[in-house]
Amino acid sequence: MNTSDAEKEWFRRINNGQPTNTEHKTSAAKQKEEKPSKKQSAKGNGFKDIAGMNELKEFVTESFINVLKNRECAEAYGIRPPAMLFYGPAGCGKTFFAEKMAEEVGINFIKIVPDDLACTWVHGTQQKIGEVFRNAEKKAPTLLFFDEFDAMVPKRSGDEANQHYDSEVNEFLCMLNSASERGIFVLAATNHPERIDKAVLRTGRIDEIVYIDMPDKEARRSLFALALSTLPTEEDIDTALLAELTEGYNCSDISYIVKSAARKMFNATIKEGDTDYRRISQSLLETIISSKSPSVSGKDLREYERVRSEFSPKDKGCRHRTIGFR
Repeated sequence: MNTSDAEKEWFRRINNGQPTNTEHKTSAAKQKEEKPSKKQSAKGNGFKDIAGMNELKEFVTESFINVLKNRECAEAYGIRPPAMLFYGPAGCGKTFFAEKMAEEVGINFIKIVPDDLACTWVHGTQQKIGEVFRNAEKKAPTLLFFDEFDAMVPKRSGDEANQHYDSEVNEFLCMLNSASERGIFVLAATNHPERIDKAVLRTGRIDEIVYIDMPDKEARRSLFALALSTLPTEEDIDTALLAELTEGYNCSDISYIVKSAARKMFNATIKEGDTDYRRISQSLLETIISSKSPSVSGKDLREYERVRSEFSPKDKGCRHRTIGFR
């Protein structure tokens, strides 16, 4: 039987302003709908879809994938996969690598973004954090990936006004402790590790902090080759020259350049009503590159290098890892 608005108001008044049972049910339903989004992925091409990043692939293979694929031997040596934090400039493939990492080893993958944990209720976010880890444990082994991690575990201030944020960070600290023993393998990504509470970054919670750099020339060439490989193109595409012209561009920049060229040829094809698809040319790609600036500025890169010197001081110089989509 439907309840009218007038009846709801009357029930609220006789209950001293408390929500009605109907409203409780609605609220519970909404809370259920707001549970963090989950993505399980054990199938796919894994690292075959990533261009370069050979150093990182080797590190992840030795410390993470080999351990999970040889558990009896790993147990004899008393080792488990480390919890990791990827950091560096935006648009360099940190999230993409995480997804392919789970595919490579064939385990469940759960991705969490800040909005998944947001809640208007007091202590609601703390409850959601616990639910995320409990759900990951139920589906273990699970790669639990936190994107924009700095927004979830900011530095604690100790101020009463921000006490609820401090409580949320404390909940994360408890959940992160020895998560691998429960079959939960934590990987987080951020553009700003300096904003993360220091207690989160200690070993036992986050064991490895890895800088993901901008793509180098060879990586950019591979990115263009991959993105163009399935599209109608002229035969004289010079991916090496395109790589030279895109110094300072990240992976998402290069992907967008190719998509812009594809969009132009798509519209040209339907406008002319051609049965043959118009082909993407070298000159078109160069024109688009000349009209688009890198999304990461030189000033931003200098700041990332400063942060890198703080969080990864033993990295050899300004070492560039090759990175891409295949």
